[in-house]
Amino acid sequence: NRLTTLPAALFDGLSRLEHVGASDNQLTTLPPNLFAGLPLDRLWLNGNRLTSLPPRLFEGVTELRVLDLSNNPGAPFVLMLELVAPPAPDSSPGHSAAIVAEVAAGVPFEVQASLSASGGALSAHSILLEAGQTRGGPISVAPRGDGPVRVELDAVSGILEEWECDNVSSVDVVLNRRRCYRGVRTAAGAPLVLYGLSDQTLALDSAIKFDLPTAFPDFGEGTSYAVKSSDPAAVAVDIAGGLLTIAAAGGGETTLIVTAMAPDGRREARRFTVTVEQSIRSRWGGWRSVLLKPPP
Repeated sequence: NRLTTLPAALFDGLSRLEHVGASDNQLTTLPPNLFAGLPLDRLWLNGNRLTSLPPRLFEGVTELRVLDLSNNPGAPFVLMLELVAPPAPDSSPGHSAAIVAEVAAGVPFEVQASLSASGGALSAHSILLEAGQTRGGPISVAPRGDGPVRVELDAVSGILEEWECDNVSSVDVVLNRRRCYRGVRTAAGAPLVLYGLSDQTLALDSAIKFDLPTAFPDFGEGTSYAVKSSDPAAVAVDIAGGLLTIAAAGGGETTLIVTAMAPDGRREARRFTVTVEQSIRSRWGGWRSVLLKPPP
């Protein structure tokens, strides 16, 4: 097989298509929404050259029982749940913001995650994405005082391990007794902080996000933001819309200055400190572990 690409409209009009097999080709990318609206039951994409999954790949795919993405350079592909606060008409302290959990590629199976919050209260402590969805929620977040609220995904439901898939027979699949998903895993994204900017301590491979509209509630719609770091080697920073993402890049401490700029010319700058620890923290399916090296 020599397929290197698939046309975006390849499956248009095939409303009864249940099985797609494209194993052992040379596919490097897939079009977004390629399988939207298809009643797919089995999908084989193993043995290609895929390094990432496109946005909304599994959107609308609600009946998938067998998925194989193994033996690709990007496997296992991580279905990362990211907390996001959509724009709200009132983001001032004392008013509840709404958060959702998003997976860019969508989820081909049901995923549930538990939530916790410090400095505030949640309307629910779990969030659900059903098969075929890219977003779950919303959940309200109410601050308890004037300080920021940190919301975190504590655990994310996983899927069958590889060895369990080996025990799934074709009879199990046909009778809908078992499901199997190879080459993918679930994981929890970075914590999200609302209603303020505060000092943070990060492990080497971790990140944290700040919702800037709730941190600058007096600035309103049309506000733009900028960030500067006193030590760019310590953290990598990025602002997309009103979301500030800080990822640990190296050990040390840095001072971040975030500036909000309103359309009417008003400006406000706030600073806080981020310390990056030397320990290593890893995530797998929402669980965290610290890797310790024994003394010589």
